[in-house]
Amino acid sequence: MIDTQEPLVVAAPAPKAAASDRRPWPRYLARMLDTLVLGAVMGLILGIVLVFTTDDAGERVFAAMGGVGGTLLTNVVSFVIAAVPIAFLLAFAQTPGKWVFGIRVRNPDGSRLGLWKALQREAWVLVRGVGFALPVVTLFTMISSYTDLKDDGATAWDRALRCEVTHAPATPWWWARAIVGGVLVFGMSLWGYIDMLMSIARPAAG
Repeated sequence: MIDTQEPLVVAAPAPKAAASDRRPWPRYLARMLDTLVLGAVMGLILGIVLVFTTDDAGERVFAAMGGVGGTLLTNVVSFVIAAVPIAFLLAFAQTPGKWVFGIRVRNPDGSRLGLWKALQREAWVLVRGVGFALPVVTLFTMISSYTDLKDDGATAWDRALRCEVTHAPATPWWWARAIVGGVLVFGMSLWGYIDMLMSIARPAAG
């Protein structure tokens, strides 16, 4: 007897994000490297523009950057002004930090994000990811983002904007770049903390 019934088709479960795409530390270090490098470049450009705009602009900028408050302000400003060049590089090329740590951000079809979508993503990261780098606030936003990434395989902004983040395999070449990038981030961050402590010590010594 011939069975004329159609075979039972079982829907395959939706594929989960690969474990390699849930690595939060490379993403964090890539973000810090982009912010430190591009924020410094943008800050230098803005400083030069201000110096040539008004006579005492340079003195006022350096005065605002002094002390603990100035260091915190510089940290916040670095994250904000770095967002635009990061978005431009994401839309048309690759950021330094993401290249070092082998991270790609694309649309689901593999195409680049485009400028408007990249700008939206950077706005999400500033608010939802790092909380504008404000003390205490950034701690809660980063913990929340870390939890999203580990539990769901994607951050809130990548889900909302339909961005796919992939990581390069952890080959020896990847480890070599990642170690160099991590040392750069650690060194530049340490220098910032030392400068802040020295700015606190100067008034006390005087």
